Amino acid sequence: MKKEWDLSSQKLGILLQNFADMIWEYDIQTHALFPEPEAALRCGLPDRITNGAQGLVDTGLLHPDYLPALSHLFHSLEVQDCTLTAELLARLGTCRDYHWYRAVFTSFADCVSGQMQAVGFFQDIDYEVHQRLKLQHLANMDSHTGIYNAAAGRQLIQNNLMQQSSSTRNAMFVFDIDNFKVINDTYGHCQGDEILHHFATILRCVCRKTDTVYRIGGDEFGLFAYNTDDENLVQRICSEILRRTRELSENCIPVSVSIGAAVNKEYAPSYFDYYRAADKAMYQAKENGKGNFVTCCF
Repeated sequence: MKKEWDLSSQKLGILLQNFADMIWEYDIQTHALFPEPEAALRCGLPDRITNGAQGLVDTGLLHPDYLPALSHLFHSLEVQDCTLTAELLARLGTCRDYHWYRAVFTSFADCVSGQMQAVGFFQDIDYEVHQRLKLQHLANMDSHTGIYNAAAGRQLIQNNLMQQSSSTRNAMFVFDIDNFKVINDTYGHCQGDEILHHFATILRCVCRKTDTVYRIGGDEFGLFAYNTDDENLVQRICSEILRRTRELSENCIPVSVSIGAAVNKEYAPSYFDYYRAADKAMYQAKENGKGNFVTCCF
């Protein structure tokens, strides 16, 4: 039986080495980490790393941004029997670039001493994470224009608003391309799609890097400008977009846009408060003859 168990342990070791890029033992009492010897030698790591997650940062293995997450994981291992997982950026081996790894650790009571012990591993998931991020990015983008779609734009704005103070002033713009159905019916949908693409490019060029540009739907677009303390900023943005949009008419297709802009005063409104105010202003611009802008404060 002993010989059979030794063979099983050897097979288990081979499987672990193929599955995990680094195997660890974590001493819960001393907070020391012990990498598997062969892997440690291959990656140039010491045979003992003190001070837990902070020690991994100090050795240059763990990205500092992931210190809180791994520290919390190790602390949780100390108080209960559990298996915990975290995704983090780390560097193993001679490569100095950070890669994504899945860290999995399990705590248990030692069958001899009864003391809590923990073991775990790092598994390279860099390709998996980048593929996931690429798919998330594609899911957030509007395929016709290359800017955020409505759901992604709204979520991004809502997330940013939650991080602002109640006194922050912002501006939301709603754009509607005038007579777009007539353009589609007269010049064809391919030409209409081209105009949508060009207009999205105009918005990207005019807005600041910190602003959010997205397609609300159809021929309607949105732009959210954060921290608009400059009172002339809204007028400058509207005037520049009107000018650049008129330049699209040089292809003998009349193109204009109606713009509604809403700026909050002192309280902290929600995304929908901004949208309702800007959308109402946009329809007022259309009633005023199209191809112009209306601003409002609320």
